Amino acid sequence: MLKLIKADYLFDSIEGAFKPDPMVWVNGDQIEKVSFGTEPEFSDYEQVDLTGCTLLPGFIDAHDHLSLSPQLENHPKLMNDPDPLLMLRGIQNMKYDLSKGITTSRCLGDKNFIDIYLRDAVEQGIVDGPRIITCTRGIKASHAHGSVGTVFNGVENIRQAVRENLLRGADFIKLFITDTIRTSEYFPYYMSVEEIRVAVEEAHRVGKKVAVHAIGGDGLTHCVEQGVDVIEHAYFASDQQIDLMLKKNSWVVLTPSIFFNDNRWTTVPQAVAEGFYRNREEVLERHQAIIRSGMKYAVGTDATHGELHEDVIFLVEIGEKISRALQGITIHAAELCEREDQIGSISPGKKADLVAIKGNLQENPAALRSIDWVMKGGKTYLQK
Repeated sequence: MLKLIKADYLFDSIEGAFKPDPMVWVNGDQIEKVSFGTEPEFSDYEQVDLTGCTLLPGFIDAHDHLSLSPQLENHPKLMNDPDPLLMLRGIQNMKYDLSKGITTSRCLGDKNFIDIYLRDAVEQGIVDGPRIITCTRGIKASHAHGSVGTVFNGVENIRQAVRENLLRGADFIKLFITDTIRTSEYFPYYMSVEEIRVAVEEAHRVGKKVAVHAIGGDGLTHCVEQGVDVIEHAYFASDQQIDLMLKKNSWVVLTPSIFFNDNRWTTVPQAVAEGFYRNREEVLERHQAIIRSGMKYAVGTDATHGELHEDVIFLVEIGEKISRALQGITIHAAELCEREDQIGSISPGKKADLVAIKGNLQENPAALRSIDWVMKGGKTYLQK
């Protein structure tokens, strides 16, 4: 049966504008029609009344790790737990993400293809969760950062790892290049230019993007120069590196919660948390520089599960427009994932992924914390 969804406002993510009195018709798992302030055109339908709400496209978390669980004590070490336990945590995390409006999750690495099993389980209706777009195993050097990564050393081993990931269903390739925090003036990086280049070569040969964990320094520059498509984090990207990324048409995925969401570090030793606190001022200024540059970006939680809205609120608080920050979790994130024909906007023919926020979001960005209703693929998962 057709569903008619009515609300006070709709965020048009393509135009970056809020529009009053929307009427969204859903047929099965797709959006049939969108109109504004008109009378119903169909006679047989179920009405969903979201009076007092702003309607948005389903959120896209552009940087997630399904089985990483920062809500648990000393969570990085837990990534060494057995795969079945990691899968169970992933199921729990996905359900929570979905209840917070995240209808698509771009996964930046899990162990032993756990993300593929979870993706298949969601698609087969075995478990509830966002639709998953994933790199499968994140590739790292043996001495590198990345508790969720898998070790491969040397050009030929990395070539093999990329090919194995693609065989198992990777939508893109992920490399770990640098650390996450600054500990000195020099930023170490853990793969050679040749190792980066071979990953790009293998992925691009079959039309897949390469994303890298890179916060700054020579490692970030080498990645951009070698044709890497997406820089994840870019916490300490210099003005010159921002200009280079603009020139090369690179994507950036901003993940501010790692540094600015205090909930993230309540479960780790204080010394670890203090490392992030020390870097805050510089990271804040670099976020603002990226925003000022006009670079197109997407936004991710880096597994601060269910709190993608807090990242948007943070960006607005440091000077971003609410419309552009929201595009970072909707249409721009969909473009990054190469799924803009299916998700990312409330448009006819796209998946019926919708989120209702209580209140006028344009006037009050903090209303993002008041998620009232969530639909993914035409099915309602949250209704308050």
